[in-house]
Amino acid sequence: MASRASRRPAIAWRAIVLASLLAVLSGARPLSPPPFHVPVPFAAPLEAQGRSVEAWRTPVDPESGLFLIGDVAVVEQKRRLLGLDARTGATRWVSSLENPGFILADDRFILSEKRVETQEEAYSLLTVLDARSGVSLWTAVSGFPADGPWRPYFSLIGMTAGHAIVTLPTLRSVRAFDLADGDVAWETALPGECEALPVLEKSDDDDSDVHEAADDQIAVMLMRCGGRTRLLGLDSGDGGLRWDRPVTDRDVTDLSLQDGVTALQTPHSLTLLSAGGTVLYDYAAADICEDHCRVEVLGDAVVVARGGGSDTEIVVEMTDRRTGRHVWTRTFDGSSGYGLQTAGDRLYMEYRLPPPLEHLVLDLLDPATGRTVRTTTDPVTADAGGAAVVDRYGSLFYALSRSDEKPVLTAFRLLPGPGDPGWAARDGVPASAWPDACALLPAGPGIRAGRPAPAGLSLPGSVTCELRPASGPGPVVKVSILWVYPSVGEAEEATARKGRGEPSGWIASVADEALFLDDTLTDAALIRAGPILVTVEALGDPALTRRSVTAVAENLRTGPWGGGR
Repeated sequence: MASRASRRPAIAWRAIVLASLLAVLSGARPLSPPPFHVPVPFAAPLEAQGRSVEAWRTPVDPESGLFLIGDVAVVEQKRRLLGLDARTGATRWVSSLENPGFILADDRFILSEKRVETQEEAYSLLTVLDARSGVSLWTAVSGFPADGPWRPYFSLIGMTAGHAIVTLPTLRSVRAFDLADGDVAWETALPGECEALPVLEKSDDDDSDVHEAADDQIAVMLMRCGGRTRLLGLDSGDGGLRWDRPVTDRDVTDLSLQDGVTALQTPHSLTLLSAGGTVLYDYAAADICEDHCRVEVLGDAVVVARGGGSDTEIVVEMTDRRTGRHVWTRTFDGSSGYGLQTAGDRLYMEYRLPPPLEHLVLDLLDPATGRTVRTTTDPVTADAGGAAVVDRYGSLFYALSRSDEKPVLTAFRLLPGPGDPGWAARDGVPASAWPDACALLPAGPGIRAGRPAPAGLSLPGSVTCELRPASGPGPVVKVSILWVYPSVGEAEEATARKGRGEPSGWIASVADEALFLDDTLTDAALIRAGPILVTVEALGDPALTRRSVTAVAENLRTGPWGGGR
């Protein structure tokens, strides 16, 4: 009895402590994640863009890429790497490395993987250069794929801030070379029964059919393990296995990695994984990635552009990469390819303006909300055929022409506009130079119905206007403004691409240029008045078309817009 009595105070004390702990725990709340962070788009210097002017240009080899390393622009010219002054285009250095092959770069090093073809087989040649001087630091030569472990063949997975990471299929391992001196930093054996998938040749302008990638956080690779496809994630710092997850046996055409976020693509699906192997996004539908989905990471935001419900519809979605929570969705129609792209910390979506306007613009998006901060246009080379944000250095943007015959790298300097919100989207043309379509219609009775321009252009008037009969059926006259160009020369080039035939008869002398647009050469016409391009239609009534074209041309000539003679 005495022993039981002596234990009662201890039992009671434990009960009090346990009750207190339960009370504390019952009121506890899980720690909230750190605040969501994305770059703020309002600080972007491009917001003040007015008109871009060419700063310098230089020819580059077909399929050449562009790497900006501080104030050095690295390109390929005559099968050698050149370091150019990003501000002036002057040559800083020329590498002794010939035919550099597949290139990766960061602020300190340039990594070249060159595949050497022989009559028997192919092997890899890995070379690392100093990014500031172009001097070669070291070279590693792999054996042939059939050489065996005595001289192992290797293939580049990717580059981190300190390592070049390769696979060695015959040794069934992954190895990291120190970028500074080429020493082996670490080597990791693959899990049992795992073998690397066949490695296809990498190309600067086509990153499809890639099965492995690496960045400063993780190295990922698709493997065949026991007859099944698996995705392995290794710590890129020490080679430790972070995760190993099965992949549905679909035709994975592309694996990419950006800031720790892995993207697996097939023509009909897109899956995103965090650096820890957690699924952030998984979407499947017919042909959504047929023309290649785009994935961009800005801070905690992972932004995806994929195909939508029609051939021209592009769906843009944002996911919080910390939690996988879907945040916003926007749909764009008339996109030029998958126009999602970044420059610096800015997120853009390229798309085509709705008819009658014929122009590519870029919406500067707020990655946190998806809303448009500013509609703008960016540098366009004469043969690029569209807007192209490549990269930036200070107030300079760079565009690589899309021609494979005589590709050119062009640097454009951005000149600030006068504060007009639509200045950049109109290529630096002020709103006062744009006519109101309704003001161009011929005089006479009827109902005038205009359609305004997209908000991003900040135009006070309409871009399309119809003159309809006041009552009953009858012919309709429609005037549409295609574009107002910065110069007459650019308007002339645009006009030359649109006519159905050489102008003849009455239409040849109406304005600076006038062309029929319809196959019958009667009902629809294009007028160029100085830098202004306008279409006039009166379908089914050639006589009304002639009167309307003449009247619109006269209104352009005498109006306050300064269009034509």
